[in-house]
Order: sequence, then structure tokens, then C-alpha cells
Amino acid sequence: MFTFFIVLLSIALLGVSAFAVLLVLMQRSPEGGGFGSALGSGAVESVFGGDAGDVLIRGTAKAIGTFFLLSLLLSLCYVHRPRSARSSYHLPTQLATPHPSDAPPADE
Repeated sequence: MFTFFIVLLSIALLGVSAFAVLLVLMQRSPEGGGFGSALGSGAVESVFGGDAGDVLIRGTAKAIGTFFLLSLLLSLCYVHRPRSARSSYHLPTQLATPHPSDAPPADE
């Protein structure tokens, strides 16, 4: 059940991050060009009117806030997951490669 929440939060985090990236790309740059105009900044302004910049900035702020909240919740879920789920994610403490000092002496 706990793994379900981790997967659900991970999917939501990916969706929110993609949405935030699109919102940032839709904003008009100070120079008046860039990705904002390529991705339809004019269409956004025709929908929202003169407040298009304000709407996009508020939406971006809310998306980034949601991103940070989901990231925090996901990190708390990883920290407080059950011990049985924790043991499957750990790497072995020692690697299988021998240390150079443990190698047999070379014949000369």
C-alpha cells in the first residue's frame, strides 16, 4: 500500500514538472521573442487578454509550489517506508572487485 503512494506521487511529480516547464516556455521573454512566441504566446494573450502575463506567472508559481510540495512528500515517503521495502533498495556495502593489494604476486 505504501509503494502505491510512492508511485502515485512520482507520477504526479512528473506531470506537474512537465506542466511547469510548459508554463515557463509559454511566457513571453522580455525581448518579445523566444519560445514564448513560438509556443503560441499570442494565442495565450487572445484567451486571457492583457493579463496573460500575470495569469502565466501566477500559474507558474502555483505549479512550482506544487512541485516542491510533492517533492517533499515523496522524500518523506522514502524516509518512512517500511524496513522490508528499504532493504531491497540498498546496494551491497562492498563490491566484488578485489583490492590491488590482495592480488597474488606476479611471476618474474
